[in-house]
Formats: sequence, structure tokens, C-alpha cells
Amino acid sequence: MRISQEELILVGLVIVYIAFFSHPPPLFVKKVLDNPVGKAIAMLGVLYVTVYNSLIVGVFLAVAFVLTVTSVTEYLDETEQKPATEEKKQPTASGIPPPALTGALAALLKKGDVRLPQKQGKSETTKPATTAPVKPTPPAKIEHFASF
Repeated sequence: MRISQEELILVGLVIVYIAFFSHPPPLFVKKVLDNPVGKAIAMLGVLYVTVYNSLIVGVFLAVAFVLTVTSVTEYLDETEQKPATEEKKQPTASGIPPPALTGALAALLKKGDVRLPQKQGKSETTKPATTAPVKPTPPAKIEHFASF
């Protein structure tokens, strides 16, 4: 398929637009593509160029359209964007029985409750036991590949 010089110039201009001006798009392009009517007119223009003039220019215009329109911002609330303040975590006593009722724990446990009693003072952030580092074994055979 032969491409004329006009098509090459148009494709080159579209490539320059995609590379340098699509993020962020120029102000007048952004204003046109902000409303649905502008998007519909732009898509009809891309369709017209693709069907009646040149397929390759139409494809590059479609790529430019998609890259220009997809510059979308997230619609999140400002309070969701800020990191949560760190609150001091108080140890909960839900899993720790009171010391006076330790002997009567079996009577207090409901039928079907399978939680194990926890000991007070046990740290939840203990480091795992250290293990000896694994020594890598050398490869049995070294393959030499020819470079072409």
C-alpha cells in the first residue's frame, strides 16, 4: 500500500501532537472536548477522515482523540485523600479473660466458642527465629552462547 506525501505529512503532524501536546491538551481542544457535543463532532470528524480520505490518517487521529479525551481526574472527596491520623491503639480485652475468672473460664465460655485464651503481656510483634542463610550452589555447567 502506497502512502502519499500528504498522508505522511498529516500522520507526522498527528504524531507530533500526540508526543508533545496530548498531555495536557491545549486549552481550546480541552474546551471543545469537555462537552458531549464536542466529543461527538470530533468522533464524526475522525470517522469522515477514515472512510472518505485516508485510513492511516484516520487511525492516527483516533489514537490522538483517545489520548486527549482520557485525561480524567479522579472524583474523590478531599477527606478521603488525606492520610488518616495515627491513633494510639489501646489493647482490647475481648480475647483476654479477667484474672479473677481464669479458673471459671470453662463455665463462662459459651457452647461453640473455640477461641483460645490469650496470655497477658505476650508481644504480638516478636521477631521470628533467625535461620542460617542459604548458600547458593554454583551451576553444574556453564553454557556459552554464540553471538551472531
